[in-house]
Amino acid sequence: MPKISGHWGFYSFIEAKSQLNYKLGTDSGEGSASDHMTIEQMKNTTFPKVSFDDWKDAAVRTLKDKPFEQLITPTYEGIDLQPLYTAAHLQNTLNYSEAISHAKQDADWLIAQGANSNSATEFLHKTKAQFERGNEMLVYVATSTPWTWSDLELQELATLLTIHPFYFSVNDSSDEILGVFEQFTEQELLTLNGYLKGVSKPYLKSLLSTNIIHDIGGTAVHELAYALIALSKQAEKQSDFTNKVAIQFAIDTNFFMEISKLRAFRVLWKAFSKAYDVKQTSIPMFVETSLRSYSKLDPTVNLLRAGNATFSAVLGGADIITVHPHDVLTGSSSSSERIARNVQLVIRQETMVNKIIDPSAGSYYIETLTTDLVRQSWELFLQVIEMNSEEQTDYLMGLARETQTNRAQVLANRKAALIGTNMYANPVDEIPSIVAQETTERLAIPFEKLRKHFADNPMKSAVVSFGVLKDVKPRADFVQGFLQAGGLNPEMSPVFTTTSDAWHWVKSNQIDYVVIAAKDQVVTELLSEFLNQADKQTIIDVAGKFTEEQQWRDLGLNDTVFVGQDLIEKMNQLVHVKKEGERGHEA
Repeated sequence: MPKISGHWGFYSFIEAKSQLNYKLGTDSGEGSASDHMTIEQMKNTTFPKVSFDDWKDAAVRTLKDKPFEQLITPTYEGIDLQPLYTAAHLQNTLNYSEAISHAKQDADWLIAQGANSNSATEFLHKTKAQFERGNEMLVYVATSTPWTWSDLELQELATLLTIHPFYFSVNDSSDEILGVFEQFTEQELLTLNGYLKGVSKPYLKSLLSTNIIHDIGGTAVHELAYALIALSKQAEKQSDFTNKVAIQFAIDTNFFMEISKLRAFRVLWKAFSKAYDVKQTSIPMFVETSLRSYSKLDPTVNLLRAGNATFSAVLGGADIITVHPHDVLTGSSSSSERIARNVQLVIRQETMVNKIIDPSAGSYYIETLTTDLVRQSWELFLQVIEMNSEEQTDYLMGLARETQTNRAQVLANRKAALIGTNMYANPVDEIPSIVAQETTERLAIPFEKLRKHFADNPMKSAVVSFGVLKDVKPRADFVQGFLQAGGLNPEMSPVFTTTSDAWHWVKSNQIDYVVIAAKDQVVTELLSEFLNQADKQTIIDVAGKFTEEQQWRDLGLNDTVFVGQDLIEKMNQLVHVKKEGERGHEA
């Protein structure tokens, strides 16, 4: 049996288990104890080897003869994920495990949690408290409102910088925190272990961030190519820059892709070093959990996203990791900040992966994916490097935005899930009235806007069912989930058999918007009659697609609701119809 990995890898195990059960006489539950194999017989039991073709045939049979190609998953990177990876895949690619292992000096990583604060005094207090609770790096990210630092506070900060590694992200050179470096002599400055983003200082490592591409929707390939472009610009400025830079990546929830992205950078950096004839030192990788998939709706789900992203960062070989609290979008609390810090502590203590350099090495799936990313990213880098310097970033940002449009469309059609937002939405979630300016083009924003609109402009909605409960319930439940994701919380009607009873219920409950849910045959029989009884103020949709749709529209039907529909477009159309109806009623 070949060693397997990937999301269909369990199948061969099941095959082997069933064969073992057959030999033990337990597959059907029949047979006496005397029929069972002895321990010695078990030890000598062998299983026939299962080839990839055998597995493929079995998989297709299990899927009721659907085409095998249906099991192949395309990615936004342009990589087709196979349902099963075997040693043959690895033999057809380059194995970079050794190069990746040599590129990372330490299996462990630094826990770099920020301290959400409103002043320098609060920042210092929180930072010192965090160091006592497992944080290992001082992290300062400038806020929109500048802080005032006293001389005493700068001296206190300077003391911390001599003890701990640190990271500053400032908007410009006017940030008063930069005055802390005046507390040191030139010789002392050279001993500091710090990273700086926003401005440059010769005694600190500059942080080259790929977040500008990631935050607007870029793929792993786009981010890696951008990282190489940023490094090329550094190489043009100075040849001995390698000990003075670090690279920053945001890590999203695509678990295996994010692991492979970080591994691929190690390989690409080695190739880059050779191409530019620079010293092949190990560039620190500074990683933070991505806000791209975070949502203000059902924010506790963000904790699962953060845990997923953090573990992939660890397995990918990150050197420094920041985990954003699950409620960071609406204002984190001391509790959520503690949970975010503990995400890393739990991974470190419970998995022991900090004892192994490149723990994902040898996985057929990850090794193949790493190779694909290396190849595609290098090809894109070679393409972009030929452009004018001013055009390079714009070109990559254009690719990223195009991908983001595709991501948003898939979520709007609910062909992919953003749990708690476009799927399994909690209708009681509220969006804060004050929304801070964001630089990340989060995928949840269109859904949050709809939720906010319907909170400010209530529309009483209902799913009205006809027929028999067991027949109509799947369709009614779909409509309920659809509308909840769109910002409404519909009432679920009793299951009616007559249109008069249904319309009486609608009027008695003062429903503004109705979706009719029933089996196709029942809809065809009853909808015209229901529409003839309805008034012109109530907005009426029907669940499903029907050839009679235009005929029903002539009777007053507004629209349809169906699987695969663009939810954002549909709900905005509903908002427009409601507004037009109110204007017409006022007139």
